[in-house]
Amino acid sequence: MSEAQQQAQRFRPVPLSSLSQAPSLPQPKRTARLDDRALPLLTDVRFSPLVVASDRDGLDQTLHVMLRAGVRMAFVSGTHGELVGMVTADTLMGERPVLRALAHNVHRQELSLADVMTPLTHWEVADMQAVRHARVGDIVATLREHGLRYLLVTEVAEGRTSLRGVFSAKRLEAALGEPIGADLHAHSFAELESVLR
Repeated sequence: MSEAQQQAQRFRPVPLSSLSQAPSLPQPKRTARLDDRALPLLTDVRFSPLVVASDRDGLDQTLHVMLRAGVRMAFVSGTHGELVGMVTADTLMGERPVLRALAHNVHRQELSLADVMTPLTHWEVADMQAVRHARVGDIVATLREHGLRYLLVTEVAEGRTSLRGVFSAKRLEAALGEPIGADLHAHSFAELESVLR
């Protein structure tokens, strides 16, 4: 008997059954306090649903894909698949596309993600080393300080920086059971205008 056959005999299939009715989808509910470790509330992009759209994709098309995937943020890739930006559902449904369309005298439907995304050069990120020991209150303070709805977390390994995860204000609010800021919309109108130019 070969080693592979011996290995196969060590394992047994798990029993299966038929469904008589549709199962419900999980509704994760995690509660947290400000003093709790923040890491459990990080959405780890290695294991979570992730939408990556082309910078040439349309706004409504991308929003549809995001909603179907159950996410409110998508990453945007360039011509060669490289990461070039990000976009949120709030951005796609908000004033940025309207302002961009007006500024360039085009219809909203003619815009692509490249026109409304937050480019990579405008991201503010936290390093995984700092986040590893942070408390929920530290992340909330960071979101408030910088007016962010999302905090991207990167990690450096073997000389390369990679995206590791995301803290979402909405997820933190759900865990804490209260809003964490009255108005955490990305930036002021003046900053928004500068991005659109």
